[in-house]
Amino acid sequence: MDLDLEKALDEPLDLSHQFDVPGERLKRGELLSLSPVRFSGRLRRAEPGFLLDGRLEFEGTVVCARCLKPVPFRRSGAVSWLFAPAHLRRQPAAAADEEVELTAKDLDIVTYDDFTVPFDPLIEEQIQLEIPMRALCRDDCRGLCPMCGTDRNVAPCACTPPTDDRWTALKALRPQETDT
Repeated sequence: MDLDLEKALDEPLDLSHQFDVPGERLKRGELLSLSPVRFSGRLRRAEPGFLLDGRLEFEGTVVCARCLKPVPFRRSGAVSWLFAPAHLRRQPAAAADEEVELTAKDLDIVTYDDFTVPFDPLIEEQIQLEIPMRALCRDDCRGLCPMCGTDRNVAPCACTPPTDDRWTALKALRPQETDT
């Protein structure tokens, strides 16, 4: 979907759209499913550009970071973008070689050269920020045994952890304790 900023030049424009974002496009291995993303908002003129305030709602399923069980999630929250003409943000030619530090305010601004702005990448960015990174099926999830793969939430595992021989040489350097 493209935003036509020109439609909001004279009066605010109410927007409502449903985005179908394939999970593969997000390249998140932990994402199992994603519902259509619902957006509703209002685009209005805000000198020198435009302001879009809205709300995103979606749900999905990710895998538990410890035991790989499906974990459902639901997200709903406010989003906001400020659109500014690109010519206002360009650096002077003399300063083009210098490093410029961006502030948090700079990161919230979307620049445009034309009144038509692609909206899908902005929505996908917000989805990326909202997908849980390390979801757990429950707070005390014990995960899978690294040796045999048993789900330790379901049954205890009889595996013994492997010994770490890397410290053996250092143990020989430690003085022996004597009984007094």
